[in-house]
Amino acid sequence: MWLVTFLLLLDSLHKARPEDVGTSLYFVNDSLQQVTFSSSVGVVVPCPAAGSPSAALRWYLATGDDIYDVPHIRHVHANGTLQLYPFSPSAFNSFIHDNDYFCTAENAAGKIRSPNIRVKAVFREPYTVRVEDQRSMRGNVAVFKCLIPSSVQEYVSVVSWEKDTVSIIPENRFFITHHGGLYISDVQKEDALSTYRCITKHKYSGETRQSNGARLSVTDPAESIPTILDGFHSQEVWAGHTVELPCTASGYPIPAIRWLKDGRPLPADSRWTKRITGLTISDLRTEDSGTYICEVTNTFGSAEATGTLTVIDPLHVTLTPKKLKTGIGSTVILSCALLGSPEFTIRWYRNTELVLPDEAVSIRGLSNETLLITSAQKSHSGAYQCFATRKAQTAQDFAIIVLEDGTPRIVSSFSEKVVNPGEQFSLMCAAKGAPPPTVTWALDDEPIVRDGSHRTNQHTMSDGTTISHMNVTGPQIRDGGVYRCTARNSVGSAEYQARINVRGPPSIRAMKNITAVAGRDTLINCRVIGYPYYSIKWYKDALLLPDNHRQVVFENGTLKLTDVQKGMDEGEYLCSVLIQPQLSISQSVHVAVKVPPLIQPFEFPPASIGQLLYIPCVVSSGDMPIRITWRKDGQVIISGSGVTIESKEFMSSLQISSVSLKHNGNYTCIASNAAATVSRERQLIVRVPPRFVVQPNNQDGIYGKAGVLNCSVDGYPPPKVMWKHAKGSGSPQQYHPVPLTGRTQILANSSLLIRHVLEEDMGYYLCQASNGVGTDISKSMFLTVKIPAMITSHPNTTIAIKGHAKELNCTARGERPIIIRWEKGDTVIDPDRVMRYAIATKDNGDEVVSTLKLKPADRGDSVFFSCHAINSYGEDRGLIQLTVQEPPDPPELEIREVKARSMNLRWTQRFDGNSIITGFDIEYKNKSDSWDFKQSTRNISPTINQANIVDLHPASVYSIRMYSFNKIGRSEPSKELTISTEEAAPDGPPMDVTLQPVTSQSIQVTWKAPKKELQNGVIRGYQIGYRENSPGSNGQYSIVEMKATGDSEVYTLDNLKKFAQYGVVVQAFNRAGTGPSSSEINATTLEDVPSQPPENVRALSITSDVAVISWSEPPRSTLNGVLKGYRVIFWSLYVDGEWGEMQNITTTRERVELRGMEKFTNYSVQVLAYTQAGDGVRSSVLYIQTKEDGFLGRLQAEPPALMWRPNGDCAQSPAPSRASAPHTRAPSQPPERNHWGPQTSCCLF
Repeated sequence: MWLVTFLLLLDSLHKARPEDVGTSLYFVNDSLQQVTFSSSVGVVVPCPAAGSPSAALRWYLATGDDIYDVPHIRHVHANGTLQLYPFSPSAFNSFIHDNDYFCTAENAAGKIRSPNIRVKAVFREPYTVRVEDQRSMRGNVAVFKCLIPSSVQEYVSVVSWEKDTVSIIPENRFFITHHGGLYISDVQKEDALSTYRCITKHKYSGETRQSNGARLSVTDPAESIPTILDGFHSQEVWAGHTVELPCTASGYPIPAIRWLKDGRPLPADSRWTKRITGLTISDLRTEDSGTYICEVTNTFGSAEATGTLTVIDPLHVTLTPKKLKTGIGSTVILSCALLGSPEFTIRWYRNTELVLPDEAVSIRGLSNETLLITSAQKSHSGAYQCFATRKAQTAQDFAIIVLEDGTPRIVSSFSEKVVNPGEQFSLMCAAKGAPPPTVTWALDDEPIVRDGSHRTNQHTMSDGTTISHMNVTGPQIRDGGVYRCTARNSVGSAEYQARINVRGPPSIRAMKNITAVAGRDTLINCRVIGYPYYSIKWYKDALLLPDNHRQVVFENGTLKLTDVQKGMDEGEYLCSVLIQPQLSISQSVHVAVKVPPLIQPFEFPPASIGQLLYIPCVVSSGDMPIRITWRKDGQVIISGSGVTIESKEFMSSLQISSVSLKHNGNYTCIASNAAATVSRERQLIVRVPPRFVVQPNNQDGIYGKAGVLNCSVDGYPPPKVMWKHAKGSGSPQQYHPVPLTGRTQILANSSLLIRHVLEEDMGYYLCQASNGVGTDISKSMFLTVKIPAMITSHPNTTIAIKGHAKELNCTARGERPIIIRWEKGDTVIDPDRVMRYAIATKDNGDEVVSTLKLKPADRGDSVFFSCHAINSYGEDRGLIQLTVQEPPDPPELEIREVKARSMNLRWTQRFDGNSIITGFDIEYKNKSDSWDFKQSTRNISPTINQANIVDLHPASVYSIRMYSFNKIGRSEPSKELTISTEEAAPDGPPMDVTLQPVTSQSIQVTWKAPKKELQNGVIRGYQIGYRENSPGSNGQYSIVEMKATGDSEVYTLDNLKKFAQYGVVVQAFNRAGTGPSSSEINATTLEDVPSQPPENVRALSITSDVAVISWSEPPRSTLNGVLKGYRVIFWSLYVDGEWGEMQNITTTRERVELRGMEKFTNYSVQVLAYTQAGDGVRSSVLYIQTKEDGFLGRLQAEPPALMWRPNGDCAQSPAPSRASAPHTRAPSQPPERNHWGPQTSCCLF
């Protein structure tokens, strides 16, 4: 932060005072310093300056030249607004369309100017923006930059990025920098599937451009040293703004980034943010300036980016004082204080004119920050501006200085009074003037010396009034008399006097002789003191005064002599004071009169070149000695070079031996003596009739350019030159004065300047000069306006259809011959070499029409064509943007994801045929089918770049292609892609499922594979589910799985329950899953013999030959078939160990009587159940003994109970037991057993 201020305190200088001067000037927008606009749009620039009351607003070029209206090109409106109209390239004029302007505002306060405003037109010109393909390792950062041509870089900026035609929203891994770069962090493989484009916009024309599509190549990480992808350079940025220093790098391992400022780590500051894109600093301050280093490091090496950041404080200028009203002759000090960065320059302006130092004006300070005006004159009034400039920035402030006649005047004073001795009194005198005056006091013409009794003080009020007091304490008689206050400043003085009487005996102080100047007024005070007195009278030569009209005696005793005359007023004057009726006192004073010189009038006669000239200067009166000198235009004349001065006692003569033009000027004769210095000034005019120094001659002017019609004259008085114009190319009929507007003006050498030649300027011109000496002179000339080649008509944009013929027309006018050349881009079209082009030119009298034929238009013709018209006086160019439209290129189709019944597609539309894409079609079919059997998804929105195709068949091979549409037509099909859908679980169950019981514990299942179209892949196997459907079963399927072997399958279910009903289902499966199950069918396993004997088998001996055997049915689950009946097997056991014959009885009942048994004989009994499959398991052997005959009655009366237990134990023994009869192996075994069951015993109770 620089503060430039300068303060001068000089006690010898009078202060000037700020004051509202009533009128004002101000800036509406003094920050406006650059205006850039499109030539096709034009611009309106309001004047940044204004005033109150209304100021006159005018525009100038930075050179100081007035600007002028150019029809349809430039115009200054009455309100001071500058308008530049849209224009074609042929109308470009650097003085108008690429120049520095400034605007001024002028009123009674002065005149101020704006800073220079750069007004620059930007042409519509062809350009393209590009994005280059990039490479990056997975996990690294990728950087895409939008490459804008340097010729338009200043006006074109990146507004967005697209990924596959969809705008990128900065988030997650995607970032867009302030400079328009696209950063992709943590690069992934899928990033390589997209294309990236930048979209730019022209700041002034509004045109947008889309770049080519760029790809990202993604590789697997490989060990490498860091490489800087995007760095920064030195730059200057305004304080308070935000700056982004880009820095990112690639490498593996991923580099670490460290920032340094001036060799040290960055300080902790919330304004500093490290991002993936680099370092961002917000709210910049000057202390942020420095050298920044971005270090990137990994284990394999390092790299760095370095740049210098310079933070600039905007310039701010304050000029003080802002408004100042002061008097002529005062000293003015203006101080220009600056805030902002250093290295600025300061310039001072007064009323828009650059201030140049001279005798009165000086510019001081290390940076020229102080303007000092000494002995300021009226001409120094006005608006002063301090301009500070640093590179392209300018700041200013201004002050209004008003200088007026500041001669002091007494605005308030004291009155005569009478005081007693010792009675304190105070006198006040107030005066105004510029600069504020200083007041002094006198008593009876003697300065009052300050002492203990006489004190003075003075101060200046805010309005500039100086107030002075004379305080007299303890006054004595001697303190009476005439008090006079005198106000003086650098401009002049004013005084006031009045008598103050102190009571006491009157007396008259000694009076000093007075010298008066003849012709002026003189005051003579009678220096009487004491009071009272009766009267004061003045006498001269014993005559009571006044005795003529030039004498006045005031009541306070002052004598005034007006227009003093030497002979009449010189002599002794007597002041007589009547202090008592018959007593007077008196005092005399001598008045000497000095006579100033009086110069007799003289004149310079009319003079011609070569004449002799003698001019006397005679002093007719005045006290001697008298000194006489001569001056010319303020400079002392010294004899020599044909000029002689001869001086005598009271006269001096000026002699010129041969008068010439150099003798023209103001001559002053100055006479001086002890009384005064007087002068008389006269002008010598050497009259010379006008003559041509340069005569006008016929000449050519070029339309749109500046032209000077030469004519130079001299003579004295300087001739007045008038230019006249007669339109037409024939003999001039009538001349009319040329209006002197901004476009036409007469130069100092009398030539006529036409700043912008128009066709209407053609004709005869007359240069006429006169100065009142002799006759007028004139000379005519003819101005021929040559028209440079100008393109008057051409299409800015036009459209062609590819394959069709197209004509481009360009119309030009101007002086013949005109050559029209066609260019495609930057290449001249030569129809002899490129047979597809033909050029035809036709002269229609006023215009030349050239036609470029394209036979036919091709895609490569979508560029800027330009027609160039050339003649001897200039060249013009017309730009034509040809857009060749055609059906679009097919989309680039890619498969993102394939599932069993759907696929996800994404596509990128490359070339749209220069016509907006209106939709897309997708076609697909089974690969083995022809496209006649295709399926389609039509009229897909052009804003979509991906789609899902559903309802596909799993495990199928499809062919897919796409079309894009614009208003021209349909594209060719895209590259055909082949995809295979994934498998899905089968959609159909196995067919023809049958069950065949094989054994009592197995069922054979047979089936066929599901229908082919429902298999959805390769059948890998089957799942057979079976469950028992008997009452009490849990209903859950048991699953067995088998691999597929063919179209027909067989599987045997084993280990099933005997004679049980089973439900069976079959499901096919492939890699994707299991299909639906077949319908459940039932089968029953074959019958088997019961697996358990009847339960609760009991034997009861009834008689000696009858026994009853009873039992209950075995558990149904063990029957293993349909119970056909029971079989009771029994045989006798004899005492000798022999077995009797084995017998059996079959019954369907659960009780049987055995009759015809041997008496009192042991029997073995077994019971079994049987099914159709055979006999089941026998029950354990029961032993029974038939009864003896003698027990019959008791048995009948009380039937005994028969119980048995294994191991021969009886549960109860009320009577002695009988040992079991011994037994031996039977002669034959039961068919299903190899031995008898466990030994049992029975007890009879």
